[in-house]
Amino acid sequence: MTSSRRLAPLFFLQVIPLVLYPPALMANGAVVLAVAAVAYLALGFLALRGRAWALTLIIFSQGFNVIVRVMMFFSHAVNLLGGQRIPDFAWIVTAILAIVMSTWFLLRLDRPDVRQLITA
Repeated sequence: MTSSRRLAPLFFLQVIPLVLYPPALMANGAVVLAVAAVAYLALGFLALRGRAWALTLIIFSQGFNVIVRVMMFFSHAVNLLGGQRIPDFAWIVTAILAIVMSTWFLLRLDRPDVRQLITA
């Protein structure tokens, strides 16, 4: 198996943390999430085909996803219902998973060996 084939799952699985939201929110924005998923799958395909700008855009998107999720975490983690604060466990779990996955993809895709395989 060639080295670029070993990297293929990285480029196609990088969509997951970008579109990972609680089920109630995903149902409301299914069309937007589907368009984003297709766009990032195409971006992963272009990066796999050797486009360095696509890899740079993927790395930027993963980093931006981490920043946005951290900024949104505390304001969405607790709902105010009838004067009581109720934790939104679906939001907490999906946000933490998305932050961890995006950070891992960001660190993995920004390594010199990956960049060398893409630009070679």
